[in-house]
Amino acid sequence: MKINKKIESRPMKEQKKYQKIKTQIYLFLHKTLTINNASKPQIIVFYTSLILGGISLTFAILGSLLYTLEQKEIFDNAKQQAQRETARVSLEIDRRLYFAQKSAISIASDLSSGKLSDEELLERLKLEVEENTDFLDVGVAYKPFAYRSDVKLYAPYYARIDNRIELVETKVNYTKPKYSWYSNTLNKGANWGEPYLWSDTSLTSDPVVGFFTPFYNQNTQDKSPRGIVYSEYSLSKILEIVRSLNLGKTGYGFIISETGTYLYHPNEEYFKAQLNIFDITYQQQDEQLRELIVKAMKGIPVEANLTDKVTGQKSWLFLRKTNLNGWVVGIVFIEDEIIPDSDVTRRKLTALSIAYLWSAVFFSVLLFKAYMGGVKRISLVSFIISILFVINIGFLWNLVLRSRTYTATRNLLLSDTGVRQLLAPQIRISKELNQEPPLTIPTGVFIQSFDFTSPKDVFVTGYIWQKYKDGVHDDLSRGIILADAIEDSDYELREDYRYKKDGIEVIGWYFAYTLRMSFNFDYYPFDDKDVKIRIWHQDFNNAELNRRVILTPDFQSYTVINPRTAPGVDQAIVLGEWFLRDSFFEYIFQTYNTNFGLIDTVPKTNFPELEFTFILQRSFLGLFISKLGPMIVVLTLLFSVLLVSNIEETMEVLASCAGFVFIVILDQVTVREQIITKGVVYLEYFYFVVYLYIFLVAVNFILWSLNPNLPLFKYKHNFIFKALYWPTMLKVLLIITILVFI
Repeated sequence: MKINKKIESRPMKEQKKYQKIKTQIYLFLHKTLTINNASKPQIIVFYTSLILGGISLTFAILGSLLYTLEQKEIFDNAKQQAQRETARVSLEIDRRLYFAQKSAISIASDLSSGKLSDEELLERLKLEVEENTDFLDVGVAYKPFAYRSDVKLYAPYYARIDNRIELVETKVNYTKPKYSWYSNTLNKGANWGEPYLWSDTSLTSDPVVGFFTPFYNQNTQDKSPRGIVYSEYSLSKILEIVRSLNLGKTGYGFIISETGTYLYHPNEEYFKAQLNIFDITYQQQDEQLRELIVKAMKGIPVEANLTDKVTGQKSWLFLRKTNLNGWVVGIVFIEDEIIPDSDVTRRKLTALSIAYLWSAVFFSVLLFKAYMGGVKRISLVSFIISILFVINIGFLWNLVLRSRTYTATRNLLLSDTGVRQLLAPQIRISKELNQEPPLTIPTGVFIQSFDFTSPKDVFVTGYIWQKYKDGVHDDLSRGIILADAIEDSDYELREDYRYKKDGIEVIGWYFAYTLRMSFNFDYYPFDDKDVKIRIWHQDFNNAELNRRVILTPDFQSYTVINPRTAPGVDQAIVLGEWFLRDSFFEYIFQTYNTNFGLIDTVPKTNFPELEFTFILQRSFLGLFISKLGPMIVVLTLLFSVLLVSNIEETMEVLASCAGFVFIVILDQVTVREQIITKGVVYLEYFYFVVYLYIFLVAVNFILWSLNPNLPLFKYKHNFIFKALYWPTMLKVLLIITILVFI
């Protein structure tokens, strides 16, 4: 019984403990949120603070919930869209391939049963191609001497060639082991073959995939195979489905066969060279992707978050297996592209911070009973409110420094796949203009040094190189144009090296020039500078080529292309008062209103102009000490004068104010000399606030000396103005910060 009592006593003790805590909380809230023996003004202040504090806290909590739900909804909707697209593509591929499979099985069945004779076969093959407009060809391949005793091999097929249906006969010996589609079908039965290239590329240059099924000889007892029937698709027909996907600017889809061979990828080299995804994962040592592919091939839908080690991009991968042939449809959705714009996010977070700020302000009035009056209570609350304003201003500064995003708002180039996605419209434009497809030239940039020679000019040095391939770039001249260069005495662009290996010519130029940019100083000293190297090729507007010449990043020349690692910028570069934030290639789609004086050319529209951008952010700490430090000292000394001076020392106060004005003016002049801009920069508003409060302190003492019995001044010897000094000043600075940054 004693043991039972001990066991029962533990929950009783815990229950009493929780009850005690709840009682203490209740008493604290009751004591804080009730008012007794107070005057009417005190009661008004109490209930006003209670109501406004409750409203602010309610808005803050609801706003936080809505913001969180909104962010979640954005990501959930994007994921659901990607999942739907994956399922849609998979089902559409199954639907289309079903007709090819059905057609081949139907012909084989009729041949095996005798319903279809050899003499009627050609007409049936032609009919199948006519009725199925997506088919590339339908045909048969007889076993040796199975068609006729005097004909060793016979393999006729009807193919769709240049929108015409033509009868073709296979001339190759398809019984050889290298033609696996024939031997595999005879040995294993009906199957979907691996993609392959036709030997006659004049008929089609795209990979071909088909369904193969045997048909049998009814005249023999064992019903041995007499040959095979097949129907084939050009992958270009199937790929139209994938190309129709809406996956953002650089998201993409791909298809692999049941052995891992690429059937489609935005990088055409992958499927035209029939690369295997497993070989690529081994080369890149990407075990995670390999395991996901294996899982998908087993029929398990896959959804995974991946981070590219080279580009730093976060993405979602969706994999789904088709039902008919074991292909795997994959969709890659770039997560960074759905992140809301940084300006919009900053506005929402600012609104939330203000709601929390005012709830804290009003509840501090209640908590420390400032509504009851008294120097100590009001001074303490004044100090707390000032700290809250400082924290909120610091929070906004942090948002400005860290919340800037690029992927969602700019055309960053981080992979060959992303480049091809962005350039896809250029191919359509070329077709509309009856031009050949655009010619791309891999281009690299390496920045060695920079120097801001004026608020609008930056002197940059470094190297630019290009790669020209034999048989592809033979008709192109060799040279570049630096679009924004100022050709002064310091301008230099010279060829520094040239070599050729394995049919690829590499030419490198050293450049040193002054770049004129329209920099924005509105956020100074929290501003950053986007230094952009605009590069054109000499033949970008050459009408004789009858094609667009577009520069692309030479990704192979960089070990890592993640913007945070600053690729293409010397790691030993001297930064001075700046630190290097990011660097990346990007496309700016330009429309020119001139043909640059060249005959038989028209002004280009939506032309992708290659830019190498490196972003510099001003070092805030040094400027904080050198610029904000003196202002803080002046404001503190001004408050000290206000705190210790009395009505008899009005003239001394005015003299001090005059001295403070002189100090602040000199400091502001140095700022204006450093930045030449028409508008007012953020830092200058601090000077205006200092001027304002120097003026208010002077006016306060003048009015105090003229009317010392005024209740505003009489209460505790000008205490009201002293208590309001820091909170009102910081509130003004907070409002200015919000207006400038939001």
